[in-house]
Amino acid sequence: MAVNKNFVVKNGLEVDTNTLFVDSANNRVAIGTTVPTTTLDVRGKILSDSQVESWVGKFVGIVTAGAVGVTTMTATDAVVTGFSTLGHANASSLHVTTGFSTVQSLTADDITVSIGATVSGDLNVGAAATVGAALTVTGSAYFNSDIDIGKALDVGEDLNVGGATTVGGALTVTGNAYFNGNVDIGGDLTYDEVNSRNINISGIATLGFATAGNAFVSGMTTTHLLNVGLGATMLKVQGTPATRVGINQDDPAFTLDVDGDSNVSGTVRQGGVSLASIVSGDATALAIALG
Repeated sequence: MAVNKNFVVKNGLEVDTNTLFVDSANNRVAIGTTVPTTTLDVRGKILSDSQVESWVGKFVGIVTAGAVGVTTMTATDAVVTGFSTLGHANASSLHVTTGFSTVQSLTADDITVSIGATVSGDLNVGAAATVGAALTVTGSAYFNSDIDIGKALDVGEDLNVGGATTVGGALTVTGNAYFNGNVDIGGDLTYDEVNSRNINISGIATLGFATAGNAFVSGMTTTHLLNVGLGATMLKVQGTPATRVGINQDDPAFTLDVDGDSNVSGTVRQGGVSLASIVSGDATALAIALG
């Protein structure tokens, strides 16, 4: 049937069961339903071979872009309230405020995540990374190159360092620190107490208090108190009245003060003269005097 003039329907239109329905009372058109909820209500897929233009686009379900061919979305402001999957996105500023976003590849000048970001795979940073707030790592962190720290580093738990680490500021470790290799210190080393099985010192070392199973010193060492064994105590006092060494004597009164017997296999001298000759001469003089 051909109609050569305008076809006007005053009281709505219904084609088939729900193929096309026009609600003239509410000015709504429906496809796939007889109860339209908006001006155009389509219950099914929409196919267009040209550009689709809209002043505001809102997607409350799952949106897939780029399934066939290359799809480009250009928007001044894109608001996603549900779940969004991005294959590749270029943005000057990307703000994720609510919901959950999965990004496979993202290139942006500024990325702001206000509700937290979870990285389930590896995170590779090729350039410098600046963390303005606290950085919490609950799992293992691997660094293939050197780590340069310009400020203080506070470590609350164990710190395992397998490679080279450079700390420009203070390093505070409240827990244990394990070093699988050598520890090289170019400056001074100050410590409260050291427990060691073997200590090898080739240069000059000043010890306030040290406990060691074996201490090997090939250079010069200054100690305030040196305990040798369990029963013998050797005390070296620097200063007033003089340098003194005590054996079994915590408070030596002479340069060498021995609390106990002394056994000398060589010659004992006083002022460079053998003590035996001095004692022999005094014995002869005493015998003459006694008659």
